[in-house]
Amino acid sequence: MLERLKFRLKQETLPYIFGEEEDADKYSTSQFYLRCRKQDIRYTLLIKAACNEDFPLKPKLGKTEGSYYPDLFFVNVTRNLIFFIYDDRGCEVIASDKGSIRSTYEKYYHLVDENYRTEIDRLFK
Repeated sequence: MLERLKFRLKQETLPYIFGEEEDADKYSTSQFYLRCRKQDIRYTLLIKAACNEDFPLKPKLGKTEGSYYPDLFFVNVTRNLIFFIYDDRGCEVIASDKGSIRSTYEKYYHLVDENYRTEIDRLFK
């Protein structure tokens, strides 16, 4: 199964969108995406790699030296959710509407950063 899955990996080259650099037209952003089911990939390794971004630990994404580190987004098209781990400190769970994220909010409320809790509580009331 994994052998066939790797041939479904897609890549797009997009304009450079980070910053206002005068040389921005010389750069581009590569976006890779794979439409699959959760059980098709070893997502726990990807999550660990995203959390290891700032540490000399394995697994690791990107280059071993330097500042480049890819952003990794898990998109659940069935529930219209996006899960983005920005580093070892946390993640963002993004939804197209409050209804699709309410159960996640209630289940993991204890993990919501105290700095954002009031703002997020207001969204759900």
